[in-house]
Amino acid sequence: MFRKGGMRYGCVRDSHRLNVGEPVGIRQSRKNLLAKRSVIAKTIRYLDMFSGMGGFREGLTRAGDFACVGHCEIDRQAEKSYRTLFDTEGEWYCEDIRKADPGELPAFDLLCGGFPCQSFSTAGRRGGFGDPRGTLFFELARLAEARKPQYLLFENVPGLLHHDEGRTFAAILHTLEGMGYGVEWQVLNSRDFGVPQSRKRVFLIGYLDERCRGKIFPFTETAGTPLKQVLAGSQGGRVYSAEGVSCTLTAQTGGQGGKTGLYCTGMPIKENTKKGYKMAYPGDSIDLAYPTFNTRRGRVGRKVAHTLTTGSSQGTLCCVDLNESPEFTQYARCLIAKQDGGIHHHKREASGVWDGCRIRRLTPRECLRLQGWKDERIDLILPLHSDNQLYKQAGNGVTVNVVEAIGKRLAAAHAVIT
Repeated sequence: MFRKGGMRYGCVRDSHRLNVGEPVGIRQSRKNLLAKRSVIAKTIRYLDMFSGMGGFREGLTRAGDFACVGHCEIDRQAEKSYRTLFDTEGEWYCEDIRKADPGELPAFDLLCGGFPCQSFSTAGRRGGFGDPRGTLFFELARLAEARKPQYLLFENVPGLLHHDEGRTFAAILHTLEGMGYGVEWQVLNSRDFGVPQSRKRVFLIGYLDERCRGKIFPFTETAGTPLKQVLAGSQGGRVYSAEGVSCTLTAQTGGQGGKTGLYCTGMPIKENTKKGYKMAYPGDSIDLAYPTFNTRRGRVGRKVAHTLTTGSSQGTLCCVDLNESPEFTQYARCLIAKQDGGIHHHKREASGVWDGCRIRRLTPRECLRLQGWKDERIDLILPLHSDNQLYKQAGNGVTVNVVEAIGKRLAAAHAVIT
């Protein structure tokens, strides 16, 4: 065991020369570690705390100019996914943040993590600092106070902002500012970063150099551009910009609207509204909790998933080809004007909702996609876990795309001030 610049490399000797007499496997391992050290010297080094399956690391890897030097995760199944997805050889690791010794940490520039949110979430009991999980923020603060990294990046639920009438968030700000950090925060929605999931989370950025102020937050972009009318006229004769987002399609074909050639097949979902239901169409998400009651609102998400939880309470419409040899599809085929014309003789000409409009749950793959994970990464962990475990890891994670966007801004700010 040795240290150089705070890094821990197991039993590798402190040398940039490779011993040609070593077995090939050991020599290659040392070569990989030396290459990693070279990369780390040129980038923002960070510790990935409460790492889960690795949403922060995946996002910062995509952002570029970041190198992970260690992580901390207490859930063994999430840790299994993490080590499958990332090369952690030679990195610092601690299972329980409460046992992390600041003196043993490698050198790092950024401390990041999504500290447990159950104590502040409206979906939980909201015990706040009275819940042992709620005090884990102060473990992050303890490490930051001891090592003073240049940057902090934390994530939690929006309920943190107004928990205990704002006193909880005020205590967090007071703690960070007392350590000399400038702090900015913003509630960001995942749907504004390229994934069809409405997931609001508050992100906090801390910095020691005041020149960072305003360079990372706020984000002002939104997910899509409203429908733009470029040529006015009567219904059926208007022309809209291709850059805008289409209005919701309906199943009715009456009036001039029937000449658009766009039709959609949907089903009513019970909701606590004046009508007593809301129509759901292919691509919409459906809250499957209490399906026979109409005492709940907001059960249908228009082309966007509800916030993922650790369970599997969301569904979507299951589509099927309308031809003599039907084939189930995850999404509807391209909709055409003859969508309601019964059975078609050409394969994949049209699609509809299967017998009685069956609803299926989102699959683990779909949930991970909604968190910004790409299929080639998802393929690595699907064989490792049960569906319930995958739902849990997806629901507890951070959306990769959001972290990537923040990371790009942080890297740009770091390049300017250094």
